Amino acid sequence: MTLMNCKITLKKLPIVRTFSIAMCMVLNIAVFSAASAELHHKVAVEYSYTAPAPKTQTPDQALVKSTGCLSCHTDTDSMSMHESPGVILGCTDCHGGNASIVKPFKAKKNDEDYLATLTKAHVLPSYPADWNFPASANPPISYTLLNRESPEYVRFVNPSDLRIADEACGACHLPTIQAAKRSLMATGAMLYGAASYANNILPYKNYILGEAYTREGEPMAIAGPPLDDFAKATQEHGVLPILYPLPTWKNVPPGDIFRVFERGGRNISNQFPETALPNSLGMLQRLEEPGRPDIKQSNRGPGTGGRIAVPLLNAHKTRLNDPLMWFLGTNDNPGDFRTSGCGSCHVVYANDREPRHSGPYAQFGNSGQTQTVDPTITKKEDGHPIKHVFTRSIPTAQCMSCHMHQPNMFVNTFLGYTMWDYEADAPAMFPKEQRYPSDDEKFKTMQSNPEGAAVRGLWSDQEFLRDVWTKNDEMNDTQFADYHGHGWNFRAVFKKDRKGNLLDKENQIIEPTDPKKFDKSVHMSSVHLDVGMHCVDCHYSQDNHGNGHVYGEVAGAVEIDCVDCHGTVSQYPNLKTSGPAAPPGGTDLSLIRNPDGQKRFQWKDDGLYQRSLLWPDLEWKLSLLKDVIDPSHKEYNPKAARSKMMAKDPIGQQWGIDVALENLAHGNEEMECYSCHQSWTTSCGGCHLPIEANWKTENKHYEGGESRNYASYNPQVVRDQIFMLGRRGKINGGKIAPIRSTSALVLSSTNANREKIYVQQPPISASGYSSQAMNPHFAHTVRKEETRVCSDCHLSKDSENNAIFTQTLGLGTDFIDFIGYHAYVGGSETVEAVQVTEWEEPQAVKGSYLQKYVYPDFYQQHLDNDQELEIGYNHSAGGINCMQLRGEYLYAAAGAKGMVVYDVASIANKGVSQRIITAPASSLGQDTSIASANATCVSLVTTQPVAPERNKGELMRVTNQEKPTHPIYNYALITDAKEGLILTNIDTLADGEPRNNFLTRALTWNDHDVLKGARHLTVGGRYVYIIADAGLVILDLDKPLKPKHVHTVPLTNGHSVVQQFRYLFVTDDEGLKTVDITNPAQAFVIEKNLISLAQANRVFVSRTFAYVAAGKDGLAIVDVTNPAAMKIYQMFNGDGKLKDAQDVMVASTNASLFAYVADGDSGLKVIQLTSPESQPRFYGFSPDPKPALIAWYPTSSKALSLSRGLERDRAVDETGGQIAVFSRLGSGPLTEQDMKGLYLDKNNKAWFVEDNIDAVGKGIHFGVATPALVVPFKANSARRPVKENIHKVSSSALEHQE
Repeated sequence: MTLMNCKITLKKLPIVRTFSIAMCMVLNIAVFSAASAELHHKVAVEYSYTAPAPKTQTPDQALVKSTGCLSCHTDTDSMSMHESPGVILGCTDCHGGNASIVKPFKAKKNDEDYLATLTKAHVLPSYPADWNFPASANPPISYTLLNRESPEYVRFVNPSDLRIADEACGACHLPTIQAAKRSLMATGAMLYGAASYANNILPYKNYILGEAYTREGEPMAIAGPPLDDFAKATQEHGVLPILYPLPTWKNVPPGDIFRVFERGGRNISNQFPETALPNSLGMLQRLEEPGRPDIKQSNRGPGTGGRIAVPLLNAHKTRLNDPLMWFLGTNDNPGDFRTSGCGSCHVVYANDREPRHSGPYAQFGNSGQTQTVDPTITKKEDGHPIKHVFTRSIPTAQCMSCHMHQPNMFVNTFLGYTMWDYEADAPAMFPKEQRYPSDDEKFKTMQSNPEGAAVRGLWSDQEFLRDVWTKNDEMNDTQFADYHGHGWNFRAVFKKDRKGNLLDKENQIIEPTDPKKFDKSVHMSSVHLDVGMHCVDCHYSQDNHGNGHVYGEVAGAVEIDCVDCHGTVSQYPNLKTSGPAAPPGGTDLSLIRNPDGQKRFQWKDDGLYQRSLLWPDLEWKLSLLKDVIDPSHKEYNPKAARSKMMAKDPIGQQWGIDVALENLAHGNEEMECYSCHQSWTTSCGGCHLPIEANWKTENKHYEGGESRNYASYNPQVVRDQIFMLGRRGKINGGKIAPIRSTSALVLSSTNANREKIYVQQPPISASGYSSQAMNPHFAHTVRKEETRVCSDCHLSKDSENNAIFTQTLGLGTDFIDFIGYHAYVGGSETVEAVQVTEWEEPQAVKGSYLQKYVYPDFYQQHLDNDQELEIGYNHSAGGINCMQLRGEYLYAAAGAKGMVVYDVASIANKGVSQRIITAPASSLGQDTSIASANATCVSLVTTQPVAPERNKGELMRVTNQEKPTHPIYNYALITDAKEGLILTNIDTLADGEPRNNFLTRALTWNDHDVLKGARHLTVGGRYVYIIADAGLVILDLDKPLKPKHVHTVPLTNGHSVVQQFRYLFVTDDEGLKTVDITNPAQAFVIEKNLISLAQANRVFVSRTFAYVAAGKDGLAIVDVTNPAAMKIYQMFNGDGKLKDAQDVMVASTNASLFAYVADGDSGLKVIQLTSPESQPRFYGFSPDPKPALIAWYPTSSKALSLSRGLERDRAVDETGGQIAVFSRLGSGPLTEQDMKGLYLDKNNKAWFVEDNIDAVGKGIHFGVATPALVVPFKANSARRPVKENIHKVSSSALEHQE
């Protein structure tokens, strides 16, 4: 019997239920249920045609289309789901189905005849088990179910789904629907485009990838409306002609050049048999499922050799920024409850109990449970909307469903939160006993949370996760949000000084031991949130729906701008939108009305007011720049006036209303308002994507399907105190704006034999810049008091902001540099790789605070083993005095053996016996060494992998608007004690072709023997600083093959040198010194500024501390907050265990800082510098270190040197040479001219600023009381109210909306 073939004739109501009809219905549902028990099993269903919903009809016509429905759904929140009574719709107009079927009079829910009637009245699914039929809740983790399902059933469950919204809603809203399909919230073009460009999957900065589907759920390209000149529209407005579906990961060439980066398809063998032809052993090629990586490189080219791009596979299979509007929310975690399409925003779900986030909806919980009056829908089941009603009053908590992830977390930061780092309050978030999760447990947890760490944490239990917020009173280090999109935890950001001290509103320090510290401190949410605003109060219809064009970047698609509501220093706002996507003349905001009919904006006697879209009785007064800078106005703010009215006069620093507009230093045409008002920004310090070849999982987009591979997603370092400046693209006027690190991947691959064929390799972008993606970013963390200060962007008069200024310029501060699974040690006779972390996530350093709480069994074993690290690999070598890991290769200055490049791609591969090798093939096939008399040091200019040869041609220079890569990045720079400076072009190691890996000298330079005894160097842009017998020798390598000797600074037998912005820190026989290089041609040692040390070996500077390997005295930690007035902070020898410190490197793992020390005959030492336990101020820009020796490793020979970590916050070098990729068209770091303009006058003399001057005073200006984090209801205590100034509104606010 074919389902739905029972023919039943219904008479006029009331209907008489006959036995035969009942039997037919019961048989139908029995057959349907039996046929649909298996997931992804398609059942044959005959669907009838449902006409598009009409634009107009009479109430009687609509009632006919609802009569049968109302026999079960006897009450409803809104017959039409619309607030306006002028909208007249029947149930089947939107949903389809058969409104003539009426429930038997006495039938009750779950009765057989009730269910039988349901199957006749409802449209039935083709995949009933996937929908948990007959349950009506959104199924969790559904993804491509909407693509597989019939459009008739998709319309039945959600008429606003974009696949069928044209039919259900198009009579009235067709232009809006078409615009929404092209909007970034549907296509995800920026996410896919930026990822493909930053990871070298596609070379197009005008992105071409985006997500869209046909009515039947098939992938489709989506084009914008026709234009006369698309090239001009793209260049001037960022409008794109068309977006194509993401290609499958199986059919794309590799995104990077790892030699083992292969999809698989062949068994491991020393030869590759061709398909169906035997090899020398008589074996036929045995194909394997995609995802089985092969240790050998294919004998075919990219693509045909079956190599893959892990980030693309990750986009298809790993839960990251998805699902977007084409799919249902995953409906499993707080923050993930929503439907698809238009209802993604306009139908509100319960996601967050914090009133500031959810407005009047907060009272309904965070678990997607309904408050509908419909008696057929249970109020205890997750996955239902709060009400069966559309609304324009969309709470920010609804927006959080998509905008919580690192690359697109504008809303997360708006609310004052960022991603949690596993360390803060670890004792409360991990079980007391170590977990050993099974594969089934891992699969189950990672369906809802892509973090590998989740399986070991208490938050893998969704009941625990949903109530983390209620446990905030128990937390010591942070406070957590009540939303948990993707199953993640988010920590609050609080006001603090640079040392990490919590501050109250009056800037007074709050002690870490104060039990009320989080109540007293200022939660750094946006000032807009503090007055009661939600996202929809600023981003109106066009920003949410799009304007019908296809865009690749959010920055080009935004209609609103700050000046539209706040005006400028010379004009009051005209309430016309002026953002890059604003229509000609702008949208007139003064005409917008709220659902209650009141004007959104209204001028009153004392200023401009805006009314809330969520709270009908709430309004706020807008700050108007013209009033703020006027001394005669009652709202005059001298601090703001000084900033906004500062003249372009670095010497006199005149400011005030008499400064001409064209002479303003911070004019609106030159820089974004939030360059100063952005109080904090989250920065990504990298994510680890380890692909597992033997994890059979489903694709989450397009056709779905399964394959045997999976990559988890593991944030490694997320900080909130990194502030950097760069420039926006031409579409946004090229203005100066904050930038941040938005994404940075390190990739690993484990094959089906569980062999780690490569570990933590960073790819290189399509433009050849590093994949440490930097971008202009508006974090929506605008505040009035907690703004940038003068010394964030200019030299401070007290000279204590060198590290801060270094960070602002994007030069990197060597604080969040990444040292991962291995630390590399250069020895007197060996080069060694030492495993210093766990492999599982979170990747805790062995012996660390995090290992203690996540892996307590392993931690105890480590203690029982006297803290000795157990695993290391070595290769014989000359004396390695200097070394650097970059990508697959380790570059080492090996004394008489010259500079040697070791292949370390297989360093963690258990299937390879020699983990460190000197050539991947043979000496005949490759030569990756440079012979020299006595190689003493090597620098690659940056530790980030780059490939300058990619950044050439019209595509890069014209279409992608990329700046040329400085030629110095083509080379490795080698110092030799006898030969001087040697350059070798290393581009060949980044071109993916191992057969041309022959290194040759490009330059040998030692004019006038100035580099005699050269033994150490550092590179800052085009300037090279070399320690030699003559002292500190400064060279200009603007033309790398034609060095110019700039200056020599005498030293007392110099040892090492490191740079931080305009200072060099050097060690010599006398100790640690600083050299002022503001003008390299006139560099000089700062007098009366010596840190005397008996043995000052290598030095490493991380923000405001210098770490000197001080031989038998251990580690000297020096406070260099003011480089011209250094002072010893601490001498640390680990209770005598540091015996001969030769070199030191500092890096972060998660939230903690570590020092790695090459300790001579004692081997490698690992020191934890900060942790939540030892230093409660660990979230500061530069917290005081509290060193503790946590691990050591006995190297095979005397430990002399260490490889630096992967730079994570270095966007540009000291002379303006770009290093990191910028994924937004035309954007980039500050140029050298930009940088110098911030601290040098026209005579190249440094000028200085003071944050506090008498004319402004030291008081609090524009301080706005920020509501404390809401303490949720607990069974044994009353719920604390949020502050009244935000939520003193009508108690009928919710009823008003409904």
